[in-house]
Amino acid sequence: MPVRFLTSFFTLILLFNSSLLLAESYAFISNQLEGNVAVIDLNSNQVIKSIAVEGKPVGVAVNHHLQQVYISTPEGAGFAVIDIDSLQVRKYVRVGGASVGIAVSPDGKRIFVADWYENTVSIFKSADLTLEKKITVGKSPSGVMVSPDNRWLYVANRMDDSISQIDLQTFRVRNTTKVGAHPFGISLDKKGIRLYAANVESNDVSVLSAKNLKRLAKVKVGGRPYAMTLALDETRLFVTNQDDNTISVIDTATLKEIKQITVGDKPEGISTHHDDRHVYVANWFDGTVSVIDAQSLRVVKTITTGEGSRAFGRFIY
Repeated sequence: MPVRFLTSFFTLILLFNSSLLLAESYAFISNQLEGNVAVIDLNSNQVIKSIAVEGKPVGVAVNHHLQQVYISTPEGAGFAVIDIDSLQVRKYVRVGGASVGIAVSPDGKRIFVADWYENTVSIFKSADLTLEKKITVGKSPSGVMVSPDNRWLYVANRMDDSISQIDLQTFRVRNTTKVGAHPFGISLDKKGIRLYAANVESNDVSVLSAKNLKRLAKVKVGGRPYAMTLALDETRLFVTNQDDNTISVIDTATLKEIKQITVGDKPEGISTHHDDRHVYVANWFDGTVSVIDAQSLRVVKTITTGEGSRAFGRFIY
């Protein structure tokens, strides 16, 4: 068989596989006031489906290993499980009081749900959705993140102005550190070295050592920062400022704010596309998602999603 033919054949196979991957890339946007989750096809930046979810959906977490998405439901006292293949709710799981923050371990084996009223984090086995452990943390836990090695769980305790670090081998709180006023969203770098916390009432971001929660720095941002995401090989941190309708861009080398980008009304949830360049922002009061080019630092697309778009968590699949 001619070499040219083989090269062309394998090129076609690669292109075909790439197109399949693109077709399976979605953003899941919880519309709390509308009671559904809008699914954005990231290849076309179009909403392709709205999935009805009971219980006023807020938080989002994706599990690539099991091809599932988990949606926290504060008024449903738990979370919904969405199947990626069918884009339908497969099951509702009960947690307790009012679940808000939700996350998945990098290995896909555990689901973590923060209960705002009960001051706990519930840990579920993703394989069968059974409760493995419930851990008491600080007041009004919100953002949750797991370290890349699946060893540590980090929790933002909003009403305690603190971050807790939990050992996932012993299920014990190892450290609790005071940060700014009312931390909500948190973000962790890929190597598990730095942890960032958005402090809603003090209008700043705390930078901590993920190893021991040692306070490293504090960066002033806009009004009422809620959530964050890293982009451009983690050289930039993007922070949603609800009161200013802006995104603060922080240079992670200098830990200085370098720009504020105007988006929609009351931005909250924020996640980075797989290309590491485009940042998606859910605008709560606008019912839209703004797409930011992290290189040019401009909004390049606005997508209508639904009433009350919050999407708190990592919503890119």
